[in-house]
Amino acid sequence: MKSIRQITLWLLIFVFIYAFITPVGAQQLPKKNSNVRVLIEVDDYKLSKYEPKKGVYLGAYVYQDTLINGDMKKFNELTGKKHASFFIYVGYGSPFPQKWIDQLKEVGAAAHIAFEPNNGLDQVKDDQYLRNFARKLKESGIPVFLRFASEMNGDWTAYSGDPKKYIEKWRLVHDVMEEEAPNVMMVWTVFTFPQSNILAYYPGDEYVDWVGVNIYNVVYHNNNIKLKADHEDPLELLNYVYDTFSERKPIQISEFGVTHYTITDGKYYVDFAIEKITRMYNGLKTKYPRVKSIFYFDVNNLVNAPSGRRINNYAITDNERILKTYSNLISDPYFLSDVGPNLEGTVNNEFMVVKDGILVLNGKTFVSSSVLKKYMKARVFWDSQNNKLTLLKGGNTITFDIKSYEDIANGKKGAFILNGNSYFPLTEVAPQIGYEVKWDGKEKLIKVSLSS
Repeated sequence: MKSIRQITLWLLIFVFIYAFITPVGAQQLPKKNSNVRVLIEVDDYKLSKYEPKKGVYLGAYVYQDTLINGDMKKFNELTGKKHASFFIYVGYGSPFPQKWIDQLKEVGAAAHIAFEPNNGLDQVKDDQYLRNFARKLKESGIPVFLRFASEMNGDWTAYSGDPKKYIEKWRLVHDVMEEEAPNVMMVWTVFTFPQSNILAYYPGDEYVDWVGVNIYNVVYHNNNIKLKADHEDPLELLNYVYDTFSERKPIQISEFGVTHYTITDGKYYVDFAIEKITRMYNGLKTKYPRVKSIFYFDVNNLVNAPSGRRINNYAITDNERILKTYSNLISDPYFLSDVGPNLEGTVNNEFMVVKDGILVLNGKTFVSSSVLKKYMKARVFWDSQNNKLTLLKGGNTITFDIKSYEDIANGKKGAFILNGNSYFPLTEVAPQIGYEVKWDGKEKLIKVSLSS
C-alpha cells in the first residue's frame, strides 16, 4: 500500500510541474481560421494571355439547348446581355468546327473549345491533323480558349490514369499551338474532385495560360438518393483550384451548372438553383477576383446527355425565374461582354488570396513576416538583445516590442513569435506601409488594398 501511495504522489507532482513548465503557446496554438478569407493587393503581377485587367469574361454552353436550337444570338437576347465567349465539345480527330466558328464571329464572341482525345492519348501526335487544326484556329482571327483533355483527374475520361503520358501530350499540343496559333490560350481544366491526384497532371506553368475547373451543384451525386449533395457551396467547390493556382494563373470556371430538376427523386429544385447560381456569380465579384472567366452550362441533360447520364436539368432558358435571376446577376458591368485585347506580360495590380501566415486572435488579425515580405514587399528584422521586431518598407520604419503569445492572446498590444515565425497586428502595420484594411463581416473577408 505504501508503494502505491508513493507512486500516486509522484504522479501528482509530475502533473503539477508539467502544467507549469509547458509553454502556453503549446497548449492553445490557434487553429487556422478557415472562415476568414484574406485578400492582399500586389502590384507586380503580369497578365496572362488575353487576361482582363479586371472583371470576368461572361460565357456559356448553349450548343445543345434545344429550346433555342443552340442559337447564341437568341441566348444573348433572352439573358439581356452579350456573352464574351461560347464553347463547344470537339472530339480529337473530328473535323474542324468551321460552321460554329462562323456563327461565333457573327455574334462577336471568342471561341472556347473542349478538345477531347476520347480514344485515348496515343492518338495525339504532332501530325497533319493537329497542325491543320491549329492553323484553322489562327485563321479564325478570334481569341480561342483551347481546353485540351479536361477532367483528366476523373476516372470517367479516356485520358486519365497516366499523368506522365498526359503531360507529354499536353506539352506537345501546347508547342504546336504556340508555333501555329498565337491567338490560342491553353486552358488546363480539372473537375472539382477528386483533388488528391490533380497536381500529378499539371503540365507546368510555362505550358499553361489559364487554369480551369468544372463545377456542378446537384441535389444528389451519381443518381444515388443516399448521396445528398444539396449542402455543397459552389464557392467551396472552387477553393482548392483557386487557392492552389490563382497566384500565378488566371482562373476559369470552364463549366458551371446547377440542377433544377433531377430524375433521382423526380422533384423540381428551382429555389435550390437560384440560390447556388446567385452564390456563385455574386461571390466572384467579392471573394474570388482571380476568376477571370465563367461559362454556364445551359443544357437539359435529361434530353441531351449520353445514355446513362440523363439525370439533371441544368438549363436556364426553360424556367422564367431562373432565367430572370441569371439575367439580373450578369447585368453587372463586372461581367464582361468582350474578350481582349491581349495584354500578356502587362504588369497589373491583383488581389491575391493569402491562406498561410494569417492568425486571428480575439477578433484581431495578425500577419507573419513571410506574408509581409512576399505580398507587401516589407523587410523584417529581429533585435534579440532588445527583444524588438522592426519592419521596413520604403522610408517607413515600425518597431514593435515582442510579447509572449499568451500576452497577445489576452489582449496586450505588440508582435509575437510563434513556432519560429514572427507575427504583426495587420491593422497597425498596414496603414504605415501604404495599405488600407477593410473588413466585410457579411462575407467574412479582409481586403488589404494599396492606398491610392
